[in-house]
Amino acid sequence: MKLSLDFTWKNQLFFPVIIAASLLNAYLLHQPLLLLVSVYFLFVICCKKQIILVVLGVFCSFFLLLRAQTNTLPQLPDSEEQMTAKVKIYNDTIKVNGDLVSFEGKIDSWKVDGQYQVESEAEQKAWQKRANWSKEIQATGAFLPTEEKRNLHGFDPQWFTFSNHKLGTFRIEEIQSTRALTGMSVLRQWRARGIDWVEEQFRAKSATYILSLLFGYRDTDFQQIKEVYSSAGILHLFTISGMHVYLFYGWVFYLLRKTRLTFNEFGLPFFLIIASSIVIFGQAVSVWRAALMYSLRMFFKETDIHLSSLDRFSIVLFLLLLHDPKTLLQFSGILSLWMSWVILLDQTPRKSKPQQLFRSQEITLLAAPLIMYMFFELPLLGGLLTALFIPLFSHLLLPLLVGTCLLKLLAFPSNLLEVLLEKFILLLEQFLHFTQSFVLTTGQPPLILTILALIAGVYIYQNYRKYWLIVPTFLLLIFQLLSLETSIAFVDVGQGDSIVIQTPFKQEVYVIDTGGRVNFFQDDWQNRSYRTNAEYTLIPYLKGEGVRKIDGLFLTHGDIDHMGDAQKVMEEFKVQTLYLGKGSQQSSNVKKLLKNLTKNTVVKEIGSNDQIGEKLKLHILAPAHIGIGENEDSLAISTRIYDVNFVMTGDLDQAGEKKVMQDYPGLRADVLKLGHHGSRTSSAPAFIDQLQPKHGIVSCGQDNRFDHPHSEVVDTLHDYQVQMLRTDEQGMIRYSWQMFSPKLSISKQKED
Repeated sequence: MKLSLDFTWKNQLFFPVIIAASLLNAYLLHQPLLLLVSVYFLFVICCKKQIILVVLGVFCSFFLLLRAQTNTLPQLPDSEEQMTAKVKIYNDTIKVNGDLVSFEGKIDSWKVDGQYQVESEAEQKAWQKRANWSKEIQATGAFLPTEEKRNLHGFDPQWFTFSNHKLGTFRIEEIQSTRALTGMSVLRQWRARGIDWVEEQFRAKSATYILSLLFGYRDTDFQQIKEVYSSAGILHLFTISGMHVYLFYGWVFYLLRKTRLTFNEFGLPFFLIIASSIVIFGQAVSVWRAALMYSLRMFFKETDIHLSSLDRFSIVLFLLLLHDPKTLLQFSGILSLWMSWVILLDQTPRKSKPQQLFRSQEITLLAAPLIMYMFFELPLLGGLLTALFIPLFSHLLLPLLVGTCLLKLLAFPSNLLEVLLEKFILLLEQFLHFTQSFVLTTGQPPLILTILALIAGVYIYQNYRKYWLIVPTFLLLIFQLLSLETSIAFVDVGQGDSIVIQTPFKQEVYVIDTGGRVNFFQDDWQNRSYRTNAEYTLIPYLKGEGVRKIDGLFLTHGDIDHMGDAQKVMEEFKVQTLYLGKGSQQSSNVKKLLKNLTKNTVVKEIGSNDQIGEKLKLHILAPAHIGIGENEDSLAISTRIYDVNFVMTGDLDQAGEKKVMQDYPGLRADVLKLGHHGSRTSSAPAFIDQLQPKHGIVSCGQDNRFDHPHSEVVDTLHDYQVQMLRTDEQGMIRYSWQMFSPKLSISKQKED
């Protein structure tokens, strides 16, 4: 007999949950302003005279705050301090990248990221058998220091560690003993076996899709897929939609119904399957959300309890926060829940293809301010491609993936299906490559404007014609375009150089060097797959600033740490002119770059006495000779912004500095970017004496093996009363001016 329960009101559970969520995040972030959100919604439900909602609000708040308070992270030992700890390995998260093994795990009851550098190829292969590592190890190691954000718009390790509620990264030096794990690790063991099996049985491309879509496992190979789908605006099909979860549950439910059992008879096993699948699918926020939403919908439907979709969503939000109080502090959690919520705003059936397409575009516009804030880009075809690819994924790609796996498991011939799968995947990616030109770089709008745009979008969606949804996004774009700032930023690219100069309205943007990772000789098995350094440093900064084109890219010389990432930068941005020092095209690194150059980029060789730019004048000080792209052939550039003089010298040595002094006896610098990262081969006392800088910028990597800056250079700067600013200690160093108030502002990403 079914229980019939109809609430006289609906869509009201959101109020107590949002009150509790606001209080929770006010506590976690120490932000009293968030209390105003709770007060506002409390006032709303009091006006509605819904006492039961007030009681629910208090109830939810109490349990969420209690959960957060009892889940406070302990104090870590000092960074790099050696310690012995028992580390529980989640073997289904193991990733092997060259000689580096990484995994997620636990020390005591606290989540950690683990790192271990293997010493032999045999040890590397042993770690690649994840199923053998369902273990707790006793290991000696140390927690790596959790870095602050080093560049504006860049990755913030401290926030990532905090929002994911992890102690940090434990670097293992020695494994002393191991013991097998039991209990709930069985589910992780199944997942680990599945990952191992897929990697052994399938080609690399197919395996990457199977692992990411069916198991939620994403290693370094996934980065190539991520770039393709991210630029098209449909990465959410892999990461935040939970679409594959819904499909799987639908298939299982259909098969159980075919057994002619009643829901009362198969309900418990079905919910156990759902609970187990959360682990198998990777336990991401999207998986938890999809599993909980499906379970609640099914339970309420079968028990004849009528709750609206929004009320079910509110219950799921509460359960997610109870499971992980920091769910709404994670980018994936925010985006997944926001997208789900905006879909629920309109439950009107839309059967025709044009109606589905318009709805998909409406949802994209509702999420656009959030996407702009998180990714600094707006895929213009995101809605269209989402409407197109959801049927492709759900009716073709996912069944193909599952079918191929089943044939393999049952030992049936599957070569033909594998070939079709591989061809289909390649066809999808080739098609998506054509959409990359429809991605608009927007920059990162201020947080308060992003929130206001999101609220305005929801208000318009519920009260006005849908085409007005473009207004909040359009206003954010206009705000970003109307930047009145002039700036010069010394980007922290590690052991390398990169400088970005911008004028108001982005009329002129110049980049001097791109940085790059210097690789040292290793055996093939030790080599790690890396994303370029610029993808973490220079490129996010440029996109966060809203840069769409680079007027001039200057490569001071041919060393990798100055131009190694130029190819990637030129793939991401239109570069009008590539400037090289005289003779630099003889450098092997520069030759390699020029082979892949697009026809739209003009290449110019420049030397002393040349001048570049219209709004902002860049004066070339060196080289005066035709070189071959070595340190002594470096471009040296000076510019004046308002009343501040900058001189930037690449890796110019002391002989080159002497030549500049002879050619430009009146040269002065308020800010000098020291040559060769503060090496003793540059920054001669006579050069410092003539330029009389107030600031000396050292662009070098943290704990670099070259010991830059050298003590002789530090002493020289001290003797001439030059304030030294270092990217390894202070991150990005940025000088900026506003057009109508040209007062110099100096910001350091990491304050002293």
